[in-house]
Amino acid sequence: MLTFTKVFEKCLTVTTAAAIIIMMLHIVLHALTRSLFDAPIYGTNEIVEYWYLPIVALLGIPAAQLQKEHITVTMAIERAKPATASVFKIFACILGALVSIGFAWFGFTRALTYMDIGQTADVSSVITWPVYFLVPVVFVLLAVLYVLDAIVIVRTGEPDLDLSTGEPAETDLENRSY
Repeated sequence: MLTFTKVFEKCLTVTTAAAIIIMMLHIVLHALTRSLFDAPIYGTNEIVEYWYLPIVALLGIPAAQLQKEHITVTMAIERAKPATASVFKIFACILGALVSIGFAWFGFTRALTYMDIGQTADVSSVITWPVYFLVPVVFVLLAVLYVLDAIVIVRTGEPDLDLSTGEPAETDLENRSY
């Protein structure tokens, strides 16, 4: 399981980094051609808005789950015994997986609708409907990560394991200043 999460995390990182680099190069090239040759690249704003930014933002969701970087409220489990904390975490993982599947289903139906009508960017003819299929893919992957997290908790009894390293997730409880 650790191999899967490491490979998955590497794929997310490489894809997101590539999207950011391509976006930056596209924007710089657009600015140069606009200012030097008075010939901007058609649809740059729409491509950035409807392609690059959704890719970067959506791929950050499972990446944050893998790295345990989501905002969590641990008030209920912070002082609980490990067994009780594990039960709460398993419940939270199941709930997170169900909500993610709901988002994936809604995103899939919306993507099919946009594909049927041939969705384009606002006033330009830049095609945008394919990127909407990223929403269900990302949320299904997020649901899988929640299920894997729950399986790890059931197997180990440890509520705070990092799926990437197999070690307890780092917390800053000792370094807090109130």
